[in-house]
Formats: sequence, structure tokens, C-alpha cells
Amino acid sequence: MARVGSHAGKARSGKRPSRAQERERLLARAAEVTVDERYDVAVIGGGAAGLAAAISSAEAGAKTLVLESAPECGRSILATGNGRCNFSTVELGAERFNDPEFVGQAFGDDPLGDILNFFRDSNMRWALEDGRLYPLSRRAASVRNVLLRRAREAGATLAPARPVTSVERDGKSFSLAFEQLFDEGHKTRTRAGRVVVATGGGTAEALGPLGLEVTETRKVLCPIACEDSPLAALDGCRAQVRAQLSHGMFPCWSERGEVLFRSYGLSGIVIFNMSREVLAGDLVTIDLVPDVNASELRQMIDPFMHGDFEDGCVDGVVDPKIASVLGSLARSGWQGPSAEDPTDESASERLIGLLKGLPFRTLGTTDASSAQVTRGGLKNDQFDATTLEALRIPGLFACGEALDVDGACGGYNLSWAWKSGMVAGSAAAQA
Repeated sequence: MARVGSHAGKARSGKRPSRAQERERLLARAAEVTVDERYDVAVIGGGAAGLAAAISSAEAGAKTLVLESAPECGRSILATGNGRCNFSTVELGAERFNDPEFVGQAFGDDPLGDILNFFRDSNMRWALEDGRLYPLSRRAASVRNVLLRRAREAGATLAPARPVTSVERDGKSFSLAFEQLFDEGHKTRTRAGRVVVATGGGTAEALGPLGLEVTETRKVLCPIACEDSPLAALDGCRAQVRAQLSHGMFPCWSERGEVLFRSYGLSGIVIFNMSREVLAGDLVTIDLVPDVNASELRQMIDPFMHGDFEDGCVDGVVDPKIASVLGSLARSGWQGPSAEDPTDESASERLIGLLKGLPFRTLGTTDASSAQVTRGGLKNDQFDATTLEALRIPGLFACGEALDVDGACGGYNLSWAWKSGMVAGSAAAQA
């Protein structure tokens, strides 16, 4: 029996419930859900991919269960896109993922059309901003809520607060052990003819008895930490730049976009994308004026080649605060971590160099708690890309972050979650 107080989640009149009260309320609601002894399909994970899989499975006629470790299903969706949920992109293509061949086969001929039809059938409409698709409300809660409603209407059992601890093959079906957080962690079991794994964290531990190989996981699409330098004075400044990443002496990645300078390093969308490639010790160079060449800058800064410049000479092309900091560094002779030996460049040449290639030495990714994606997971070559069923374990499917698939910022990872969930859920129902 659930051991949650009868007043769980109630707050004093007129006051917002505390986090503890809200958790108690959600656990009390989770305790009201009954999990049967057997299902056709059990989905592990009630996030974006898990809900898409559950809807596809249940609407195909399979008795479907979702086991979610958090106190409510769909919670992870609420944080996407800073709460606005950039749920897809009109530029959706397999080449923006780490395993384009595998993703391309799973995507099929028209992944964007499939995703938009899925949300249209969920009674959601959308808006387009710079190629990115958002719910018309610009609220992630809209996406989460339409999926929860559709899953329940399809007959799926949504069972949150039940982290799965093990999955074992038992004859022609699977036995799943899970805890009940509302019942002091009491463990119980259910059985399912097919299982869809739709969770990243804990995948290796839960599937250990099945013998599937898992690649090492790490958080990506997050800020990058850099060595201490005077550039920490730029904290809070934003700029539209071209950022380049180099391993050793060799450039390996470049992209244009917005950078947010932080005291600990770098953030912003272009940096989040860079985090998929960065290693400790790499060099990041930032062109603050990608549309202005060095000759044009020289005319602004030092047209008569005097070797110095007037304060404010580049305020018209970069943030004046950035211009002031770089001007001071140029006059002080600072050249950054990329300089092996001091040079006799003039102050004006050093300023041009900083504007066209502001240098940062990386320490690696940081702030994993805010990372949008987990890289790594179940090795893709163990699964049929067209159904996402395990090749050696019939009846076991995987989707979303459970697989070793990650993409760039801008709706790509959620697109993978929706489409892979639809593929795995439909295939599991028909297996």
C-alpha cells in the first residue's frame, strides 16, 4: 500500500506549494495508477521518445505500459528550448547526427512530414522561426500535455515514480523489476511480450543481464569551460561570431552563431554544438567580425599605420564593452594561450588579431546538469535500423537517447526522439 500522506501536495491557501509538497502530490497521484501483471508492450522511460513510442504502440492495439522514474511523465520535455520546446526543424537531415547512416534508415523518406502529422493528430499546431518549429503557444507544456492526453486516450498506462532496476528475458517474454518511490522504494515486477527502452541514464545497468553493449556516455550540448584568462572580463557579453575548434594544430570544426561569454568559459548555441566535439586542451578561436576582413578593420583601427588606435574605433562593429576589453589587452601585449613566443606586433595589429581570432584554451565541457543530450548509449550496430529491434534479442527495441545517437542544437535531438519512438513503438506492437 502506498505510504503517502492524505494531505500530500496541499499548500496553505494562497501560497504556491513548495517543491517537497509538489513532489508528495505527484507521488500520491502516481500511487493511484495500477500496474497489471502483464502487458503486450512495456516502455521504459516516459520522456519524449517514450511517449511517442507508447502512443504508437497503444494506437496500434497493443496493451501498453510506460514505466518512468520521475514523479511524472514528460517532465524532461518542459526544459527543452528554454521552456519553449523547439520540437523540430525544417532542415531536418540525417547528416546533422553522429551516425547519419543509421539515423537515415530509421528516419525513412519523410521524417519531418511524419513528425508534423504526428503532432497534427495530437491536436497541436506550430509556428516557424528561422527554420525552427515551436508549438504555437511557444510553451513546452503544450507539447507535453498533448502527448500525455493522447497516450491516455489511446489506453496506455502511464506509471511514473517507478524506476526500472532490471530487465530479464523469461521464455518468450520479459520480466521487468521496478521500484515504487511512493511506497518507500518497494520493488515489484510486471511482464511484457515486448520492451521498448526509451531512457538514457541507467540503461546499461537495467539491461546488463541481456548482454547488450553500451558505449560510454557523456553530457553534450552544454557550455565549455576554459583556462583562466583576462577574457573572463567579457562575462555576460553576447556576439554573433564564427567559432573554430582545433585539435592540436589542426582545425576540425567551425560554425557561425551566437556566443555568450562567461567567467568560466563559453556558452551559447554555437558552443553547445561545439561541445559535441571538444576535448580538454583544444583551442577555440572566435572571429568576432566574420563579415569584416582584416584590411577593413585596419582602415578603421589604424589607417595610417601608426601602430596604435583610438579608443572606441571599433565600437561600430562590436559590442563597446568587448571593444574596450580587447583594446586594453592589445595595448598590454596579451596574446592569449595560442601564442608560444612574444611577438613585436604593434598594438593595432594585436587588436585586429584578437577581433579575428580571440583565443580560448579548453578544459572540457561543464555544467552537465544543464546539458540537453547524453552522448553514447546502446551501440547502434546491435539494432535493425528500420525497426529499432535488437538483432540478437527479438522483442527488445530501443529509441531516443537509449541509442548512441545525438544531433546538433535546433530541434534535431527531439526530432530523433519523436521519430525513433514512433518507429520502435509501432514495430513493437506489430512484432
